Amino acid sequence: MQIPGYLSDTPGTREELAGLQGAVRHVDEQFGRWVQALRELGLEKNTLLIATTDHGIAMPRAKCSVYEPGLQVMLMLRHAGRVGWHGGAVRNEMVSNIDVLPSILDLVGIPVPANVQGRSFAPLLDGRAYKPNATIFGELTYHGYYDPQRSIRTETHKLIANFSTAPAFQDPSQMWRPKSDTVVPENPGTAFHPHLELYDLTADPWEQVNLANKPACASIRDELARRLLQHMVETDDPLLRGAVTSPQHETTMKMLRGEPVETKRKKK
Repeated sequence: MQIPGYLSDTPGTREELAGLQGAVRHVDEQFGRWVQALRELGLEKNTLLIATTDHGIAMPRAKCSVYEPGLQVMLMLRHAGRVGWHGGAVRNEMVSNIDVLPSILDLVGIPVPANVQGRSFAPLLDGRAYKPNATIFGELTYHGYYDPQRSIRTETHKLIANFSTAPAFQDPSQMWRPKSDTVVPENPGTAFHPHLELYDLTADPWEQVNLANKPACASIRDELARRLLQHMVETDDPLLRGAVTSPQHETTMKMLRGEPVETKRKKK
């Protein structure tokens, strides 16, 4: 078993990773069942199959973070009738979740509306001319508690901007007691976000050494910071106007003002 470099090699880590591998195998088997069902129905060659996830793996310093293990997700596509799609191909170009919708529209022959963000990666899969994304943006605002983060990465570097003094990373387990430990920080309970984090993804792919305060890296940091702020302005990021409150805050304020609030239906 290969242990990711950001996790400590402990029995607990190995146990959780073994469980993850079992889940991956289960997904792979179910994907095969979908393919077989489409084949039996005679729909295989005119059906686009897509399987993806909403976040990275549920391990410390992965899910609920904008580190690479938290942003990287599975994305499998299959179209037996597509010319040039022979299966088994793995591509390393950077794509983002916002590229999925325009790609689907492109693949099924529907014009992409002008107001749709993202770029189709269909040409990449077809073997046609494709200009890869130069940057990928990530964000987290609230998951379990308020922890606003924004990130930008290129092929070689990642800049993370932290807007609160929250713990260094969130507990991703939510429904179970985690058994895995991180290499950095050694004691997560006493580690908190710095303002900025800069990582050399070529030399340090697991984002262990923060270079944000290194004079030799100042030009890279400042350029990525400029581009990240520009993206926040272009997308009208609410953080530009200050702290973002939780949904509970809005509901409580309505109740204090005597305004009607939507209540959840009780299960029968």
